[in-house]
Amino acid sequence: MTRPSSDISLTWLLRLRWITVASQTAAILVSLRLLPGELAPLPLLGLVALGALSNLFLQQRLRKPEALHPSLPGLVLGLDILLLTGLLYFSGGAANPFTAIYLVHVTLAAVVMRGVWAWGLGVLAIAGFGLLFFWNVHVHSLAHMDHGGGISLHLVGMWVAFAITAGLIAAFVGRVTESLRQRDEELAALRDLSARQARLAALATLAAGVAHELGTPLGTIAIAAKELQRAADSLGLVASDIPQDAALIRSEVDRCRRILDQLADPSGTSLGEDFRDLAWSELEADLLEGVAPEDRARLAFDWPLEPCGAMPRRGLARALRAVVANALEATARPGPVRVCARRGPERWQVEVLDQGCGMSAEVLARVGEPFFSTKPTGSGMGLGLFLARTFAEQLGGELRVASAAGSGTTVQLDWPHA
Repeated sequence: MTRPSSDISLTWLLRLRWITVASQTAAILVSLRLLPGELAPLPLLGLVALGALSNLFLQQRLRKPEALHPSLPGLVLGLDILLLTGLLYFSGGAANPFTAIYLVHVTLAAVVMRGVWAWGLGVLAIAGFGLLFFWNVHVHSLAHMDHGGGISLHLVGMWVAFAITAGLIAAFVGRVTESLRQRDEELAALRDLSARQARLAALATLAAGVAHELGTPLGTIAIAAKELQRAADSLGLVASDIPQDAALIRSEVDRCRRILDQLADPSGTSLGEDFRDLAWSELEADLLEGVAPEDRARLAFDWPLEPCGAMPRRGLARALRAVVANALEATARPGPVRVCARRGPERWQVEVLDQGCGMSAEVLARVGEPFFSTKPTGSGMGLGLFLARTFAEQLGGELRVASAAGSGTTVQLDWPHA
């Protein structure tokens, strides 16, 4: 399972913080040797130890299975900015040359966080740097940078230059990072679409082979059913159930042959099928085809007054028929299943609502995967929603499933008007 981005950002950030703790400790020890008696080691080392302890706590939290709050990396960066401000306060304030490290934190904030968080952390760094001009522990060896007698124009210029630099870094790095995120999401979506198209091509090959192999046994069944009906008629068994059963077998064989003809027809796919004006009544008739009489009474259709327009009729009916069949199976009899369509500003939307037991979050995450089904073995192949989603995507639309355990399921298929 893919880890949330906040977990990944925090893991990477914790490693960087350990490097920072080691670097700060080394810098303090070297400064104590170079500036004997001018720095207070206890406050400085205490702040570094506080950062190390917070890192240990975060590492323990990261090992727990619960998902982290997305704002946690931003809070960690905010703590680091405050700790850096404390270290600079005890080591000369704005006169300390290590104030440039503020820009590192601003850059990290722009990379790890988004929007308000990135700008908020940038403002916190600018405020911390500005406060160091007024409050700090004076270090004599850095006095050549001390502009005593109030805040001079040079110090104001330093602070303004820092603020401008931090703002530019936050804006530029944030924009680049966001562009990279969007590119990664688009590439992931394209990879997912390519994988589904490859599966669909494999299914088309499989369907062609199945259509070829089933032709002969279906013909044999049709002949046997016809002979059975003739034998029953010749024996005078007209009043028995045998002729009716034979007729039913022949009608079902004819239906199977029509389905196989569609699989073998070059225009059987939605992309190759001709677009023609489709009336909602025609679509309703297609959806009712093959549905048992007791289930037909459970279907409630709500069609808009506007015509559907040009659509590949067989592709749309095939996609919706699979969704309706799932809804009828999920809803206990005599519970109703609603099929409603509406025209949005830019897209048509068709919803199928059932009153079943709903889906868990784990099942909902896998809905639409080929050959994934929660039905008993032999009751389904798990291809209905996959083919419906593929059809919607071929039209430039999408299929969405909303469900929760105990509250039924809503499947929405939409596509552009034209």
